[in-house]
Amino acid sequence: MGVTVVLAAASAALVQTSPPPAQEPGAIVVTGRRVPDYRAALEACLARNCPPNEDIDATMALAEALFVDGDYREARTAIRASLGRNRDEAVRYPEPVSDLYRANARVARHLGIDGDAQRSTRDILRALRAGLPVEDHRHFTARLEIAQSLVAFGQYREARRELERLAQLARAAGREDVARVAELRSIWASYIEVPHGTAERRLIEMSRRTGAEHRISSIGAKMLLLRIYGERRDTARSEMLLAQLRQDNPPRRQLLVNPPYQLAVHDGSDNSGRSGSQPARSQMDTTLSRRVGNFDDMWIDVAFWIQPDGRVADLQIVRRSGRADWSDPLLESIRGRRYAAIGGTEPTYRLERYTYTSGYESRTGSRIQQRSPLARVEYLDLTSGPPQQP
Repeated sequence: MGVTVVLAAASAALVQTSPPPAQEPGAIVVTGRRVPDYRAALEACLARNCPPNEDIDATMALAEALFVDGDYREARTAIRASLGRNRDEAVRYPEPVSDLYRANARVARHLGIDGDAQRSTRDILRALRAGLPVEDHRHFTARLEIAQSLVAFGQYREARRELERLAQLARAAGREDVARVAELRSIWASYIEVPHGTAERRLIEMSRRTGAEHRISSIGAKMLLLRIYGERRDTARSEMLLAQLRQDNPPRRQLLVNPPYQLAVHDGSDNSGRSGSQPARSQMDTTLSRRVGNFDDMWIDVAFWIQPDGRVADLQIVRRSGRADWSDPLLESIRGRRYAAIGGTEPTYRLERYTYTSGYESRTGSRIQQRSPLARVEYLDLTSGPPQQP
């Protein structure tokens, strides 16, 4: 698993996305088992009093199927029911229980139930520590997820404290590579909080380091600088860094440039009304805008091909729920992405879910939680194969 932040679960186990013949690069086919099959499998498991790990596997399969079908609330209900049965089994089954918490955090984020999402993200680490007291790559991944969640909700100082703790633990375990990743994330959190501070200078210094021991952090710093220069429309520096990254040979199909975007704002009526909003400064952050009206069941599945030169082609919305008028700026941003170039002539494909949502908040004088007018977009990779989060 390494130290990359994993997603809720392997969507490839649910959605099988097959590339069509080379002469039809614009067509993408999505197939998968039906939800009743997964529901029946879970019911059969529970009927025979199956062990917790099998219960969790069946629950995760059902929840993923429901999520992909857009039934977010039912997916969360299934996950929480399994947590009720198995949360006390973390000593014997730390990884399956932690996966349940991870899945609950992901679905809760898409629903805007942010408090539950943050609690579940911390419970991933608690479950692992219950059964695996010695810190290893699984704990490091969970700590990165906690820091990422804190950044997403604007808790930058807390995120940096978590990352400092991770760096200490990683070094104690002899994982200098993890410690450098943590330091890089900490610098980026500082930039998001204070764009005109010292973070950019520190990234430049890190990007210039040489030697095999600095390769990961140097490439990471260059990628973050690319985001900064992309936001500023600094084409000259962006192209210079792209050229350096080609020489560095970053991981296959790594996302290098992801243009910022402004969400479309709707006034709650059927007439379109758009206005600008503050663009996100990173993909660790969330893109926010003001919106009134309904946030439920608004999502799109976006499919596209990545050409060998790293550019995006044949972008299309293959499925959606509710209006998609909010997504135009997002789609334009995806069209402007640049991925790492690869050899050969065959394009590769991606399938991504984007949910338009907002968090719940308590209003003065009322105990009933209501939707915040701050809209955001949540993301999940549905591509068959190893997940990669922009």
